[in-house]
Amino acid sequence: MLYVIANETAGCGNGAAALKDIKRILDKRGIDYRCDITVGPGSATDLADKAVSAGCSEIVCVGGDGTITEVINGIKGRPVRFYFVPCGTGNDFVRMLELPRDPAEAFKVQLDGTPCRIDVGNLNDIYFLNVSGSGFDAEVLKQAARFKRFGKGIIPYLLGIFAALRLFKPLSVEITHDGQTRSMEVTIFSLGNGRYFGGGMKSVPHAVINDGLFDVVVISRVNRLQILSLLAKFVSGKHTSLPQASEFRCSELTVCCNDTMTMDIDGELVDMKTAHYRLLPGALEIMAPLRQNP
Repeated sequence: MLYVIANETAGCGNGAAALKDIKRILDKRGIDYRCDITVGPGSATDLADKAVSAGCSEIVCVGGDGTITEVINGIKGRPVRFYFVPCGTGNDFVRMLELPRDPAEAFKVQLDGTPCRIDVGNLNDIYFLNVSGSGFDAEVLKQAARFKRFGKGIIPYLLGIFAALRLFKPLSVEITHDGQTRSMEVTIFSLGNGRYFGGGMKSVPHAVINDGLFDVVVISRVNRLQILSLLAKFVSGKHTSLPQASEFRCSELTVCCNDTMTMDIDGELVDMKTAHYRLLPGALEIMAPLRQNP
């Protein structure tokens, strides 16, 4: 039996319409299922945890990137087959998969697909599928949250950029991986299992979701004027060509900061001083063909 976890508010109500389509598809195919609706932050995590603890082995997630992250944290690395019904605002993670943009068509492709496995990231026991990091981009998200009352879409983000330009200071950190530690000041630190962030920006342009490694991009200290140029390149993934950029791959990494740093974990912001990352190779089974040449 499939267990459907649905966030009807995802994508400004797209979740509710997608859920109706998913139910019609399952009913037409005669597939047994149970469905629960999320009721607020953390609800999808609780629902997924209870379902897997009760023996559920197939979960359908109807929602956006935030709902996916919650469900993944309810699964906690346990053996489950996962189906995506992407109906959020950005749908950044599923850009890595060969799925139609329409949520219902994306679900059909998975029902007719063959099993494959993808990696899962873990940060201080928080699970994630896509991108994590800290620095100026995380500060923009933090500041943009203050301006949501001024409108939706790009307006809060633009206001967040101007606020972040005024408030942001480079992070003084120690980065440890593969037995080596280096101290540096960073403007942006991005670690990716997936590539995309913020509605399609290529923050970690060379990441692959089934290769057993994180891709890491570090931008060292730049001045405020250089940040604006950096952001323009960040959108297309060309920031990795900057002289201030370094790029490497690893399966485990620790970032330590004397001050508290705001970490972005698939769009969720968490403050911490030490971030320890581990990759869990092939930890999640999905039913979608992987894109060969994204």
